[in-house]
Amino acid sequence: MDKSYSYKRWYDTKPYADNVLNILKQLSLQSHYDIAREVLKIIEAVKINSRELNDAPISIGVERALGLYSQNYKRRWYDKNLPLNRVFKSASCLQDEDFQNIMQGIFTSLNSENDETDYEQ
Repeated sequence: MDKSYSYKRWYDTKPYADNVLNILKQLSLQSHYDIAREVLKIIEAVKINSRELNDAPISIGVERALGLYSQNYKRRWYDKNLPLNRVFKSASCLQDEDFQNIMQGIFTSLNSENDETDYEQ
């Protein structure tokens, strides 16, 4: 990546997130719902089994709070898509490593099924 490049989108600095969004953009709305249902289960399991649920309240951090705030603008196509909006809002509240692992998992799964997926025409 060019060092003079200025980041314009929150996912520009997140490995796999851009690739996931590119694949999801090609899929049908029904596929978005199916994928979101499964990914949200994984996100919930990660939250339950991670350091996110310590007894003491923790801060989600400035970067994550700003990410949630900027998602309220709903300017991008995935912000207006209910299932994907829920996935990215939920995932953005995870620790960065957990977020990256989920994006990598989605990308790997969707990329390997690319030939079998029902694309919108």
